[in-house]
Amino acid sequence: MNTARSLFVLSATPVAAVALLATAAPATAEGKFATMYSLTQGACFAQVDSSVNGDAYPSSAAFTVSTTMFGIGPCTLPVTLNWRNLASGATGSFTVTANGPGYWSNSSYSAIFQPGIGDFTSTVTIGAAHLPEPGNREFTVHEYQP
Repeated sequence: MNTARSLFVLSATPVAAVALLATAAPATAEGKFATMYSLTQGACFAQVDSSVNGDAYPSSAAFTVSTTMFGIGPCTLPVTLNWRNLASGATGSFTVTANGPGYWSNSSYSAIFQPGIGDFTSTVTIGAAHLPEPGNREFTVHEYQP
């Protein structure tokens, strides 16, 4: 009986993934990337929401990620923010690794990174096949003034 139930779950997973992918909507809020739907490292698929905000902490920015992973057994999904300083051309990245199945998010200090001071453009990359592309977001980090 468990084998039949496992086969049903495994065969239903691609159908559910296609249904989630078909409902993807573009981001409209400033700093928020488009919701993405992704395969994972493991037997899961994920809904990924992410955003970037400048001045989240003195002279720093925040990259927040939340995921809901559906599947069987442990799964992970690296999510990377790639940024470029518009004035200096300096580039960098900040990666978080979501764990599932279930809901996962980073918050507070785990979301803070220090790209430097200035205006930035950014995009998100995910370590597995995903849809849609998240688009670009701009953010500004101001020098801390006590």
